[in-house]
Amino acid sequence: MGAWFKRVAASGAVLVAAGAAVGFAGGTAQADDFIPVNSNIGVYSAPNASSSKVAPDLHAGDAVQVNCWTAGGNVGNSGDVWYHADAEVYPSGETYIEGWVFGPYLDGAAAFHNGAIPQCP
Repeated sequence: MGAWFKRVAASGAVLVAAGAAVGFAGGTAQADDFIPVNSNIGVYSAPNASSSKVAPDLHAGDAVQVNCWTAGGNVGNSGDVWYHADAEVYPSGETYIEGWVFGPYLDGAAAFHNGAIPQCP
């Protein structure tokens, strides 16, 4: 009876782990997701293109981790949605520099439009 109980308990643990893996395997972007960069974008000290840059520019193939959005300075006719960045991924490695990236240049402001990230407090 003891061996049977151990097998059942082990099987249950495997099912729980498998269920958790399936839960994390797909879905929409969430706060603190890394978004791939498809163009050249800057990381700014404030949500405005006239503010100073705080990290090296991101280029196609890099990624940035964002956790919220805010309305900031307009950039041309592209809008005013800025994402708060808390990590950047370059070919040389990951940095944890907080700053702001312009949503329309990063992902067409998709994370804002589809509600994947919340408004910044």
